[in-house]
Amino acid sequence: MDKMSKEVMDMFNDQGASKILATLDEKGTVNLAPKGTLSAIDEETIVFADIFGSKTNKNLEKTKKATALSFKFPPAGYQVKGTFQGFQTSGPLFDQFAKNVKEKMKLDVKGVGTIKVEDVFTVNPRDAAKK
Repeated sequence: MDKMSKEVMDMFNDQGASKILATLDEKGTVNLAPKGTLSAIDEETIVFADIFGSKTNKNLEKTKKATALSFKFPPAGYQVKGTFQGFQTSGPLFDQFAKNVKEKMKLDVKGVGTIKVEDVFTVNPRDAAKK
């Protein structure tokens, strides 16, 4: 199992980075969703706010597999593969996300999803797919 370096965590915590969450349904069909709230709370955990409820959430609940991507231009970024741990609907992490999303996006958070990091890859062109 990999851990995220400071550089990887900084990319996921960068407000200016683009972020995408990929999931699989039970048939193996990929679903991609923009998730601007994806962030790293420690070297083993990626989190995101559940605002709308969606196919992404259904896939996560059923297959538990997720891949998160954070990138910027000029081309630089990281892909993190992991296992969905569940949604938090109360507590300090939820409260922090709810406050930030309400202030920045004027939207309510239904829950905060957590993903345990398993593999970390670069998506930089000269080091593509390097662990």
